[in-house]
Amino acid sequence: GEIAPAPRGAGGFGYDPVFFYPPLGRTFGELTDREREDVSHRALAARAARALLSG
Repeated sequence: GEIAPAPRGAGGFGYDPVFFYPPLGRTFGELTDREREDVSHRALAARAARALLSG
C-alpha cells in the first residue's frame, strides 16, 4: 500500500484512513469490514491455517 496525502474514511482504526490500497483505489478507512478482511494478512493467514488443519 501507500500513504495517502490526506486521511480519508472513518472506518477501521489507527492508521487505516491514511493507508491507501491501490488495487481498490481507496484507503483502508474507506473499506467495508468485509473488504478489509478480504485483504488482511491476518485473515489470509487464518484461512490458510484452517485449510491446512481441515485437510
